[in-house]
Amino acid sequence: MTTKRFSKSTLLALTTAILVSGAYPAQAFIKGIDHNSQTPLTLHVADDAHVQGAQNFIDGVAKRGIGFLSNESLSEAQREKEFRQLLNDSFDMNTIARFALGRYWKSASEAQKKEYLKLFQAMIVEVYTARFSEYNGQALEVVSARGEGDSDAIVTSKIVPAEGKDVQVDWRVRHKNGRYKVVDVVVEGVSMALTQRSDFASVIQRGGGNVEVLLEHLRAS
Repeated sequence: MTTKRFSKSTLLALTTAILVSGAYPAQAFIKGIDHNSQTPLTLHVADDAHVQGAQNFIDGVAKRGIGFLSNESLSEAQREKEFRQLLNDSFDMNTIARFALGRYWKSASEAQKKEYLKLFQAMIVEVYTARFSEYNGQALEVVSARGEGDSDAIVTSKIVPAEGKDVQVDWRVRHKNGRYKVVDVVVEGVSMALTQRSDFASVIQRGGGNVEVLLEHLRAS
């Protein structure tokens, strides 16, 4: 992920938020998103059980992430392994990656799509594992949740640092394949999904609209 557009405090909060995520069972299979939309994430009206489930998801899995972050006995390789598993369990990486590519997803070949999805996840792992050392005891507390769409809920939480001000983090959580999954994280009003989409579009446009230019950029990252 390109990080230059996030402030240091925002990036640290985003890193902490992503690291304290996990997976929680759900009971419904819900449709995906419109990858041509400018908002990753909007459908119809979620019921109370859906909203409560999403809130429980974020609240419960924070304990898993904090446990792995605070475990000083883990080696760097073990932490990276835990993080990869955490991403697979808690984030809908394909949905996020496809949204980030936007309208260029349709013009990409099947081979390009396959490589892009692989490179996207590798980029996420590289960016956030490099910041493990910046975690110094921040906690995540769930504040509230509301439905947004027949599959989505917005869970509002805050990162509570050892010192300084709390940072608001909003999670967009969706049911998919019988599980809750995170499809976006918004820190201090900055959307991870929308920021990445804008950054990728800039790279592709500078390359004349060719998706291969983005792939070259990701390979070199």
